[in-house]
Amino acid sequence: MRWLTDNLQLVLAVAGALAWWLTQRKQAAAEAEQPPPHEEKSFEDPELAERTRRIREEIQRKIEQRARGYANEQPKPIQPEAAELPPVIREIFMEPEPAPVMPRVASRLEAQRQAEILEQQAAMAEQLRQAKLMKASAEKRKEFESATADHRAERRTETRSSVLGDLRTPDALRRAFILREVIGPPVALRR
Repeated sequence: MRWLTDNLQLVLAVAGALAWWLTQRKQAAAEAEQPPPHEEKSFEDPELAERTRRIREEIQRKIEQRARGYANEQPKPIQPEAAELPPVIREIFMEPEPAPVMPRVASRLEAQRQAEILEQQAAMAEQLRQAKLMKASAEKRKEFESATADHRAERRTETRSSVLGDLRTPDALRRAFILREVIGPPVALRR
């Protein structure tokens, strides 16, 4: 057993060669059993033999046409005579008559189509309503932002310029110092 595990690659190679040799023998035996492809089979049923002969002739004719360049020509369908075929096969080979379209079925299809169209229109109307609501809310937000944001900056510059203007005169400067002493923090708490 230890020899098998030590020489596992050799065992696998021998097994693969043996499997290949067996498959080759099997294929050779299968090829020997098959008859040559051109050998014609004999049929016990004369009708089956006749049909087979007609089919082979049709195939040969099509091959010759294609070789001559008549591949674009549409082959004519072979219509078997109705008298020769049994009734079940006769019904299969005969062209069926087109069924008349019932006005009830057509109106049902038309009503279904109209219902689908109305459903699509309702969905589009809902989307339009939502878009209008979004647009209105965006306009309100824009108005609010413009009303609040812009005036703060203007007020700051306006206040600063008025304070600086007030401090230019000596009386206004004295008044500012006094107000700072009165309103501001006590001297002991200042830094």
